[in-house]
Amino acid sequence: MQMHTNYTNKKIKESGGFTLVEMLVVVAVIVILTSVVLYSSTQYIDKGKDATVKGNLVVLITAGEVWYDKNNSSYAGFCGSDVAMKALSQVPAADDLEDKHCKVNDTATAWAACAREFVDNTKAYCVDNKGNQKEINNTDCTSGITNCCFAGIANCIP
Repeated sequence: MQMHTNYTNKKIKESGGFTLVEMLVVVAVIVILTSVVLYSSTQYIDKGKDATVKGNLVVLITAGEVWYDKNNSSYAGFCGSDVAMKALSQVPAADDLEDKHCKVNDTATAWAACAREFVDNTKAYCVDNKGNQKEINNTDCTSGITNCCFAGIANCIP
């Protein structure tokens, strides 16, 4: 018994803690895990923003039809209406002036709205008075947009 106790006491006295290499390995592992978690959480935040973009733009389809019915079969003034402005103001955007648009055509018979997406910022989401809900190229989401049907967009009602 005595021999075992002396050996244990000697071992405890000799160990002075962790070596520098061990500490560096632990820190490196923590840094790697933290970067993975931060990257993943950023992706989920961007997916949430994309869902918000789509949800707020889709609201405009119904609001546009109500506007059309109450305004003598015309979309004139729809994009400047309270409901359209509120829906667009709730769409997250990196640049409020360049990333989201709503436009009524010159004859007030059609409208479209679009906003840039976040997961793939080369894409934008577009809705229009025909009920089209499409992902389009971000370069097509401009202040002149009046429909969501562009070349190469499948299943679109022009």
